[in-house]
Amino acid sequence: QGFCAACALQPRRRRAPASREAKSMAVLGADAVGSEGSPSTATELLQAAYGLEFGKTGHALAGHTVIEQADVESVVQKGQGSSLLYGELLPAGVTKLSIALFHGREEVPGPVLELGMGTGKVALQIFLSLHRDVYGVELAPSRWQLADNALRKLAETAPGRFSYERLGEESSRLLDSATGRSCEFACGSLLDTPLELLRSAAAIVMEVCLPKEVQRLACAMLQHCQTGCRAVGYAPLHGLVDGCRLVPVRPAPAAGGAGEPEGASEVAGVLGDGIGGLALPASWKEQGHGFAFYELSESASTSQAAWSAALDSQTGTRVAVDAFGCPSRARKTRYTDDVLPSPRTNYKWGKGDKVLVGYSWLPFLDLGNPGDGSAGGLDGVTWMEAQVISVNEDGFATICYQDDGTVEEMVHPERIRQENCLEKRAPIDIDWGDDAA
Repeated sequence: QGFCAACALQPRRRRAPASREAKSMAVLGADAVGSEGSPSTATELLQAAYGLEFGKTGHALAGHTVIEQADVESVVQKGQGSSLLYGELLPAGVTKLSIALFHGREEVPGPVLELGMGTGKVALQIFLSLHRDVYGVELAPSRWQLADNALRKLAETAPGRFSYERLGEESSRLLDSATGRSCEFACGSLLDTPLELLRSAAAIVMEVCLPKEVQRLACAMLQHCQTGCRAVGYAPLHGLVDGCRLVPVRPAPAAGGAGEPEGASEVAGVLGDGIGGLALPASWKEQGHGFAFYELSESASTSQAAWSAALDSQTGTRVAVDAFGCPSRARKTRYTDDVLPSPRTNYKWGKGDKVLVGYSWLPFLDLGNPGDGSAGGLDGVTWMEAQVISVNEDGFATICYQDDGTVEEMVHPERIRQENCLEKRAPIDIDWGDDAA
């Protein structure tokens, strides 16, 4: 919303590439430009913009605690079920990511897109350290506001270098006079990213929890990117659509196509495991969480060949990448779901309705109705306020919880109740078998 694609696509002066990985590792704070007496390094500027939130670990991050009803509504109206579950890469994780995205390709033109930027820390660190145009989009208005505040703070902290522009009601931009680059933040859905930006992007960061259907849409969106564009995501996205061009990032082959990849020993670990995985330090897992890591090949046929070659030559440990979709309460209800009856043909609730969703660690054949047990769920059933995002052909729902915006997929309809429209629960017939006394 309001992003100036023409500005992002303008050619910019290039910087000399780093000659070795050691130089790349110093990217954070090594060459930021500033006036004497004011914050100048990337680290100092980020600390000025975010204060104690910069580099914070754990789960009590501002991007999580700020969530309110308007953010949950945005998931239902625009996000198609994108989860508001929150976490951030740590500064060391962004440094490692920056190296992986541009090692050996420092001169590749084009902006970096962060689709699902949260409060903007990753996008701003890349902007300040790599000196590239950056475009970030965030679904939750409250998180976008925090990111917008960070842009304003930088302009106030170093007015001789940065200038802030408001482009629209929910879009803004920071201009860096020292590098001629811009960082733009917009509030909206990542699925609405302009095609011209996707086609010009040098790299895409999409470390956001997406339900399975939105993962497929995201995979389809990435097919618009240019050959060589690199992309990192929270979950595996390759092969989710026909003609997929996503391939694992690997060192360039040696001259003549034979022997060990050129510089393989030097870049060991920088490009992940070579088969689509990259571990990056994150606020919830400081030792490194596994993300999916790809680049775009020329065609679907070259993509298939690249995957075969990568798997055949695998020698090291593979990075574990979470393929479960949206981490949620769904994983705690597997015992309940196993014993619930088959879905009925119709229910009184549907897409867009606000409902109550029950969950339990105990294998109840029927969860009953809210109010049947104790208020604190001590009878084994807890009821949570949620909103229905979609219902599939088998009757299972995707819902968004009202308290924190997290999303649960494949919710059994027998776990869902509509407040003020509760049905009397019928006795359940149990087949005890022929030998029952």
